[in-house]
Amino acid sequence: MNSIKFSVVIPLYNKRDCIERAINSVVAQSHQADEIIIIDDGSTDGSADIVNGLKIANIKLVTQVNQGVSEARNAGANLASNEFIAFLDADDTWSPFFLSRIAALIEQYPEMGLYATRYQKVYGDSDYQDAKIALTKWDANGYEMDNYFEVAASGDLPFTMSSIVVRKSTFRDLGGFPRGEWMGEDQSFYVNFALYARIAYSPLIESFYFQGTQNSACDKAPPKELCPFAERLLCDVAEGRITARLKPMVLKYVGAHICDLAKRHIKHGSYDYAAQLLSHPVSRTKPIHWSLYKLISAPMAIFSKAA
Repeated sequence: MNSIKFSVVIPLYNKRDCIERAINSVVAQSHQADEIIIIDDGSTDGSADIVNGLKIANIKLVTQVNQGVSEARNAGANLASNEFIAFLDADDTWSPFFLSRIAALIEQYPEMGLYATRYQKVYGDSDYQDAKIALTKWDANGYEMDNYFEVAASGDLPFTMSSIVVRKSTFRDLGGFPRGEWMGEDQSFYVNFALYARIAYSPLIESFYFQGTQNSACDKAPPKELCPFAERLLCDVAEGRITARLKPMVLKYVGAHICDLAKRHIKHGSYDYAAQLLSHPVSRTKPIHWSLYKLISAPMAIFSKAA
Protein backbone atom coordinates (compact mmCIF):
# COMPACT_ATOMS: atom_id res chain seq x y z
CA MET A 1 0.00 0.00 0.00
CA ASN A 2 2.81 2.43 0.81
CA SER A 3 4.11 2.04 -2.75
CA ILE A 4 0.96 3.73 -4.10
CA LYS A 5 1.77 7.36 -4.78
CA PHE A 6 -0.82 10.12 -5.06
CA SER A 7 -0.73 13.49 -6.75
CA VAL A 8 -3.23 15.88 -5.16
CA VAL A 9 -4.72 18.59 -7.39
CA ILE A 10 -6.36 21.62 -5.78
CA PRO A 11 -7.97 24.26 -8.03
CA LEU A 12 -7.81 27.64 -6.32
CA TYR A 13 -9.83 30.77 -7.02
CA ASN A 14 -10.34 33.40 -4.31
CA LYS A 15 -10.38 30.99 -1.37
CA ARG A 16 -8.06 32.90 0.93
CA ASP A 17 -10.14 32.09 4.00
CA CYS A 18 -10.14 28.30 3.59
CA ILE A 19 -7.22 27.15 1.41
CA GLU A 20 -4.96 26.60 4.43
CA ARG A 21 -7.61 24.35 6.02
CA ALA A 22 -7.78 22.24 2.83
CA ILE A 23 -3.99 21.94 2.57
CA ASN A 24 -3.63 21.05 6.24
CA SER A 25 -6.05 18.16 5.74
CA VAL A 26 -3.76 16.85 2.99
CA VAL A 27 -0.63 17.23 5.08
CA ALA A 28 -2.34 15.37 7.95
CA GLN A 29 -2.93 12.20 5.88
CA SER A 30 -1.78 8.92 7.39
CA HIS A 31 -0.78 7.93 3.83
CA GLN A 32 1.20 10.95 2.72
CA ALA A 33 0.64 12.53 -0.68
CA ASP A 34 3.66 12.46 -2.96
CA GLU A 35 2.93 15.92 -4.36
CA ILE A 36 0.35 18.69 -3.95
CA ILE A 37 -0.35 20.68 -7.11
CA ILE A 38 -2.26 23.90 -6.61
CA ILE A 39 -3.54 25.71 -9.70
CA ASP A 40 -4.23 29.33 -8.81
CA ASP A 41 -6.83 30.22 -11.43
CA GLY A 42 -6.31 33.98 -11.41
CA SER A 43 -7.16 34.68 -7.77
CA THR A 44 -7.40 38.35 -6.82
CA ASP A 45 -7.69 38.00 -3.03
CA GLY A 46 -4.15 36.93 -2.16
CA SER A 47 -4.91 33.20 -2.03
CA ALA A 48 -1.54 32.39 -3.58
CA ASP A 49 0.23 34.35 -0.83
CA ILE A 50 -1.40 32.11 1.77
CA VAL A 51 -0.09 29.02 -0.05
CA ASN A 52 3.42 30.43 -0.38
CA GLY A 53 3.47 31.33 3.31
CA LEU A 54 2.91 27.73 4.37
CA LYS A 55 6.40 26.65 3.22
CA ILE A 56 5.37 23.03 2.55
CA ALA A 57 8.08 21.18 0.62
CA ASN A 58 5.98 19.09 -1.76
CA ILE A 59 3.61 21.86 -2.86
CA LYS A 60 3.82 23.06 -6.45
CA LEU A 61 1.93 26.32 -6.99
CA VAL A 62 1.10 27.23 -10.58
CA THR A 63 -0.63 30.49 -11.49
CA GLN A 64 -2.71 30.93 -14.62
CA VAL A 65 -5.16 33.51 -15.93
CA ASN A 66 -8.72 32.73 -14.91
CA GLN A 67 -10.15 29.95 -17.10
CA GLY A 68 -12.61 28.20 -14.80
CA VAL A 69 -12.42 25.22 -12.48
CA SER A 70 -12.42 22.54 -15.21
CA GLU A 71 -9.40 24.05 -16.92
CA ALA A 72 -7.65 24.41 -13.57
CA ARG A 73 -8.23 20.75 -12.76
CA ASN A 74 -7.09 19.68 -16.23
CA ALA A 75 -3.93 21.75 -15.86
CA GLY A 76 -3.18 20.16 -12.50
CA ALA A 77 -3.82 16.65 -13.78
CA ASN A 78 -1.50 17.23 -16.74
CA LEU A 79 1.28 18.20 -14.32
CA ALA A 80 0.75 15.19 -12.06
CA SER A 81 3.75 12.87 -11.79
CA ASN A 82 1.81 9.87 -10.50
CA GLU A 83 -0.81 7.50 -11.92
CA PHE A 84 -3.32 8.25 -9.16
CA ILE A 85 -4.70 11.78 -8.95
CA ALA A 86 -6.80 12.98 -6.02
CA PHE A 87 -8.88 16.12 -6.45
CA LEU A 88 -9.67 18.39 -3.53
CA ASP A 89 -11.59 21.65 -3.81
CA ALA A 90 -10.04 24.54 -1.89
CA ASP A 91 -12.98 24.85 0.50
CA ASP A 92 -13.28 21.13 1.32
CA THR A 93 -11.28 18.79 3.55
CA TRP A 94 -10.41 15.12 4.05
CA SER A 95 -10.30 12.98 7.14
CA PRO A 96 -6.72 11.88 7.98
CA PHE A 97 -7.52 8.47 6.46
CA PHE A 98 -8.85 9.45 3.04
CA LEU A 99 -5.75 8.52 1.02
CA SER A 100 -5.13 5.35 3.02
CA ARG A 101 -8.75 4.30 2.40
CA ILE A 102 -8.31 4.92 -1.33
CA ALA A 103 -4.98 3.06 -1.34
CA ALA A 104 -6.76 0.04 0.18
CA LEU A 105 -9.40 0.23 -2.56
CA ILE A 106 -6.69 0.36 -5.21
CA GLU A 107 -5.03 -2.75 -3.80
CA GLN A 108 -8.37 -4.55 -3.66
CA TYR A 109 -9.61 -3.35 -7.07
CA PRO A 110 -6.54 -2.56 -9.17
CA GLU A 111 -8.39 -2.27 -12.49
CA MET A 112 -10.74 0.60 -11.65
CA GLY A 113 -10.65 4.02 -13.30
CA LEU A 114 -12.16 5.94 -10.36
CA TYR A 115 -12.02 5.38 -6.59
CA ALA A 116 -14.30 7.21 -4.17
CA THR A 117 -15.60 7.43 -0.61
CA ARG A 118 -18.79 8.68 0.99
CA TYR A 119 -18.84 12.22 2.38
CA GLN A 120 -20.58 14.58 4.74
CA LYS A 121 -21.95 18.00 3.92
CA VAL A 122 -20.83 20.80 6.23
CA TYR A 123 -23.00 23.88 6.72
CA GLY A 124 -21.31 26.87 8.24
CA ASP A 125 -18.25 25.77 10.17
CA SER A 126 -19.53 22.93 12.32
CA ASP A 127 -22.90 21.54 11.16
CA TYR A 128 -21.92 18.13 9.74
CA GLN A 129 -24.70 16.20 8.00
CA ASP A 130 -24.51 12.87 6.20
CA ALA A 131 -25.23 13.14 2.50
CA LYS A 132 -28.49 11.37 1.64
CA ILE A 133 -26.98 8.69 -0.59
CA ALA A 134 -29.27 5.81 -1.56
CA LEU A 135 -26.65 3.06 -1.45
CA THR A 136 -27.88 -0.34 -2.58
CA LYS A 137 -24.89 -2.14 -1.08
CA TRP A 138 -22.82 -1.75 2.06
CA ASP A 139 -19.40 -3.25 2.61
CA ALA A 140 -16.96 -1.42 4.87
CA ASN A 141 -14.07 -2.92 2.90
CA GLY A 142 -15.36 -1.31 -0.29
CA TYR A 143 -16.89 -2.72 -3.46
CA GLU A 144 -17.31 -2.07 -7.16
CA MET A 145 -20.17 0.36 -7.79
CA ASP A 146 -21.75 -0.72 -11.06
CA ASN A 147 -25.03 1.17 -10.61
CA TYR A 148 -23.90 4.80 -10.31
CA PHE A 149 -26.96 6.10 -12.16
CA GLU A 150 -29.39 4.22 -9.95
CA VAL A 151 -27.73 5.50 -6.78
CA ALA A 152 -27.39 9.07 -8.04
CA ALA A 153 -31.02 9.16 -9.22
CA SER A 154 -32.36 8.23 -5.80
CA GLY A 155 -30.65 10.75 -3.53
CA ASP A 156 -27.48 12.81 -3.30
CA LEU A 157 -24.62 11.95 -5.62
CA PRO A 158 -22.53 9.12 -4.12
CA PHE A 159 -19.34 11.19 -4.23
CA THR A 160 -18.07 14.71 -4.84
CA MET A 161 -14.98 16.04 -6.58
CA SER A 162 -13.28 16.10 -3.18
CA SER A 163 -13.93 12.43 -2.47
CA ILE A 164 -12.53 10.85 -5.63
CA VAL A 165 -9.21 9.65 -6.99
CA VAL A 166 -8.80 8.86 -10.69
CA ARG A 167 -6.32 6.83 -12.66
CA LYS A 168 -4.37 9.27 -14.84
CA SER A 169 -4.39 7.03 -17.91
CA THR A 170 -8.19 6.66 -17.71
CA PHE A 171 -8.56 10.39 -17.12
CA ARG A 172 -6.67 11.04 -20.35
CA ASP A 173 -8.58 8.42 -22.31
CA LEU A 174 -11.88 10.04 -21.30
CA GLY A 175 -10.73 13.54 -22.15
CA GLY A 176 -10.48 15.01 -18.66
CA PHE A 177 -12.93 17.67 -17.53
CA PRO A 178 -15.36 19.12 -20.08
CA ARG A 179 -14.59 22.52 -21.54
CA GLY A 180 -17.09 25.25 -22.23
CA GLU A 181 -20.06 23.78 -20.36
CA TRP A 182 -22.14 26.39 -18.56
CA MET A 183 -23.21 24.09 -15.70
CA GLY A 184 -22.84 20.54 -14.47
CA GLU A 185 -19.19 19.95 -15.37
CA ASP A 186 -18.69 17.68 -12.36
CA GLN A 187 -21.64 15.49 -13.29
CA SER A 188 -20.42 15.31 -16.89
CA PHE A 189 -17.14 14.00 -15.51
CA TYR A 190 -18.82 11.39 -13.30
CA VAL A 191 -21.08 10.25 -16.13
CA ASN A 192 -18.09 9.56 -18.37
CA PHE A 193 -16.50 7.34 -15.74
CA ALA A 194 -19.79 5.58 -15.00
CA LEU A 195 -20.32 4.81 -18.70
CA TYR A 196 -16.81 4.05 -19.90
CA ALA A 197 -14.74 3.03 -16.86
CA ARG A 198 -15.22 1.21 -13.56
CA ILE A 199 -15.72 2.64 -10.08
CA ALA A 200 -14.61 1.31 -6.68
CA TYR A 201 -16.39 2.76 -3.67
CA SER A 202 -16.04 2.92 0.08
CA PRO A 203 -19.21 3.74 2.07
CA LEU A 204 -17.07 5.10 4.90
CA ILE A 205 -17.05 8.89 5.31
CA GLU A 206 -13.59 10.28 4.58
CA SER A 207 -14.39 13.63 2.91
CA PHE A 208 -16.15 16.82 3.98
CA TYR A 209 -18.04 18.97 1.48
CA PHE A 210 -18.43 22.54 2.76
CA GLN A 211 -21.68 24.20 1.73
CA GLY A 212 -21.53 27.57 3.43
CA THR A 213 -24.97 28.25 4.90
CA GLN A 214 -28.08 26.26 4.08
CA ASN A 215 -30.42 27.49 1.34
CA SER A 216 -27.73 29.67 -0.21
CA ALA A 217 -26.53 30.21 -3.77
CA CYS A 218 -27.48 26.81 -5.23
CA ASP A 219 -31.18 27.76 -5.36
CA LYS A 220 -30.70 31.14 -7.02
CA ALA A 221 -31.37 31.73 -10.73
CA PRO A 222 -31.87 28.07 -11.72
CA PRO A 223 -31.21 27.20 -15.38
CA LYS A 224 -34.16 27.10 -17.76
CA GLU A 225 -32.92 24.09 -19.70
CA LEU A 226 -31.31 20.72 -19.04
CA CYS A 227 -27.60 20.66 -18.31
CA PRO A 228 -25.37 19.41 -21.14
CA PHE A 229 -24.67 16.05 -19.46
CA ALA A 230 -28.41 15.29 -19.35
CA GLU A 231 -28.94 16.28 -22.98
CA ARG A 232 -26.06 14.02 -24.03
CA LEU A 233 -27.44 11.10 -22.06
CA LEU A 234 -30.84 11.47 -23.70
CA CYS A 235 -29.14 11.54 -27.09
CA ASP A 236 -27.11 8.44 -26.20
CA VAL A 237 -30.30 6.62 -25.20
CA ALA A 238 -32.13 7.67 -28.37
CA GLU A 239 -29.25 6.55 -30.58
CA GLY A 240 -28.77 3.21 -28.83
CA ARG A 241 -25.41 3.89 -27.18
CA ILE A 242 -26.64 2.96 -23.68
CA THR A 243 -26.83 -0.73 -22.78
CA ALA A 244 -30.17 -2.33 -21.98
CA ARG A 245 -29.07 -2.84 -18.36
CA LEU A 246 -28.16 0.80 -17.86
CA LYS A 247 -30.96 2.41 -19.87
CA PRO A 248 -33.64 2.51 -17.12
CA MET A 249 -31.08 3.76 -14.58
CA VAL A 250 -29.89 6.49 -16.96
CA LEU A 251 -33.44 7.65 -17.73
CA LYS A 252 -34.25 7.78 -14.01
CA TYR A 253 -31.05 9.78 -13.44
CA VAL A 254 -32.06 12.33 -16.09
CA GLY A 255 -35.58 12.36 -14.66
CA ALA A 256 -34.16 13.19 -11.24
CA HIS A 257 -32.18 16.05 -12.79
CA ILE A 258 -35.31 17.44 -14.45
CA CYS A 259 -37.32 17.20 -11.22
CA ASP A 260 -34.51 18.87 -9.29
CA LEU A 261 -34.47 21.78 -11.74
CA ALA A 262 -38.26 22.03 -11.46
CA LYS A 263 -38.01 22.10 -7.65
CA ARG A 264 -35.50 24.92 -7.82
CA HIS A 265 -37.75 26.91 -10.14
CA ILE A 266 -40.67 26.42 -7.76
CA LYS A 267 -38.55 27.73 -4.87
CA HIS A 268 -37.55 30.64 -7.10
CA GLY A 269 -41.18 31.37 -8.02
CA SER A 270 -40.67 30.48 -11.69
CA TYR A 271 -43.69 28.20 -11.91
CA ASP A 272 -44.00 28.38 -15.69
CA TYR A 273 -40.46 27.09 -16.20
CA ALA A 274 -41.05 24.34 -13.66
CA ALA A 275 -44.19 23.27 -15.52
CA GLN A 276 -42.32 23.28 -18.84
CA LEU A 277 -39.58 21.07 -17.44
CA LEU A 278 -42.11 18.65 -15.97
CA SER A 279 -43.76 18.27 -19.38
CA HIS A 280 -40.68 16.30 -20.47
CA PRO A 281 -41.73 12.62 -20.48
CA VAL A 282 -38.53 11.47 -18.78
CA SER A 283 -39.45 13.47 -15.67
CA ARG A 284 -42.11 10.81 -15.00
CA THR A 285 -39.39 8.28 -14.18
CA LYS A 286 -39.50 9.95 -10.75
CA PRO A 287 -43.27 9.63 -10.27
CA ILE A 288 -43.58 10.88 -6.69
CA HIS A 289 -41.45 13.97 -7.30
CA TRP A 290 -43.09 14.58 -10.68
CA SER A 291 -46.60 14.41 -9.20
CA LEU A 292 -45.77 16.72 -6.30
CA TYR A 293 -44.00 19.38 -8.36
CA LYS A 294 -46.61 19.17 -11.10
CA LEU A 295 -49.37 19.65 -8.53
CA ILE A 296 -47.64 22.79 -7.29
CA SER A 297 -46.36 24.29 -10.53
CA ALA A 298 -49.18 23.72 -13.03
CA PRO A 299 -51.93 25.78 -11.33
CA MET A 300 -49.47 28.44 -10.18
CA ALA A 301 -48.16 28.83 -13.75
CA ILE A 302 -51.73 29.35 -15.00
CA PHE A 303 -52.47 31.79 -12.18
CA SER A 304 -49.32 33.84 -12.81
CA LYS A 305 -50.11 34.15 -16.52
CA ALA A 306 -53.70 35.17 -15.76
CA ALA A 307 -52.47 37.81 -13.34
